[in-house]
Amino acid sequence: MSINESKNFIEKIKYRAERSLEIEEVPTAGEIYLKTIDYLKKQKFLKFSQVEKILSNNFLSDYPLGYIIKDKKNEIVGFMGTIFSRRNLNKKEYIFCNIHSWIVDEEHRINSFLLLTPLIEKKYTLTAFTPVKSLVGLLEKFEFKKINMKYVVTFNFGFFAKQNNFILEKNDSEIKNKLSNHDLEIYKNYHKIDCEKFMILNKNDPSRNIFILAAKTKKKGFNILNFFYISNIEEFRSNWKNFKSNILREFNVNFCSQYFFDDSDLALPKNMLFKKQIYKEICIKDFPRDMKLNIVYSDLIS
Repeated sequence: MSINESKNFIEKIKYRAERSLEIEEVPTAGEIYLKTIDYLKKQKFLKFSQVEKILSNNFLSDYPLGYIIKDKKNEIVGFMGTIFSRRNLNKKEYIFCNIHSWIVDEEHRINSFLLLTPLIEKKYTLTAFTPVKSLVGLLEKFEFKKINMKYVVTFNFGFFAKQNNFILEKNDSEIKNKLSNHDLEIYKNYHKIDCEKFMILNKNDPSRNIFILAAKTKKKGFNILNFFYISNIEEFRSNWKNFKSNILREFNVNFCSQYFFDDSDLALPKNMLFKKQIYKEICIKDFPRDMKLNIVYSDLIS
């Protein structure tokens, strides 16, 4: 679809839908926020507890945490969650928006894409890491690019640590004092969010310290530590066998996992015997050409 065809497509959707529906931003507090929470509690498509946890991933307070559709009776009939973040590349600032929890009442589902129009008009960089299959084709009509994201989960032995040169540090003040400016910004953004924040300290060479964000999850009854930000991938991968026992013992897990896009971004060693890798289609729009794609500010962290 050409640029002009895309614009015409969007305008047609807006014209058709806006005759009976209205889109409104959802701020982080106030009457609209409370009404949206009430709608999310009553809807039957997604568990509210899952959506509620994602809503806490709010990194830019002056941007909405989502958008709602209202009908002629001023009743909410749909919601789309948004996670905004600010990123810089080559002295240029980009506003990213990760889309999640797309919920629309069945009788209005034909107009679901009205929720997308404010984001596209403002030309944000858009990501959708958890779209249901039925939405992928529709996102492509809005010039989203479909790509594969990889997910690997591994089983690890080694609770019993041998003497090594690494220390696992979880103390806030100790971590902040050792972070680069870039990692300190990420740390501050996640300071109040429920996830694991720690560093692997190299006793012999502090320049090789590794800052890590992870989330402890449970799948099929097993505890899994999912790494979603690692400051030095190469250092982590090459020394995994040396400090893995520190991590496994601290978080009481044998399974570790990671989402990644390029093989060079895989932090867990590629030659591990007990691992499973799957592929998932995700969608992106207007992504900066020279920027690395990652999941740091997304709904995958919940």
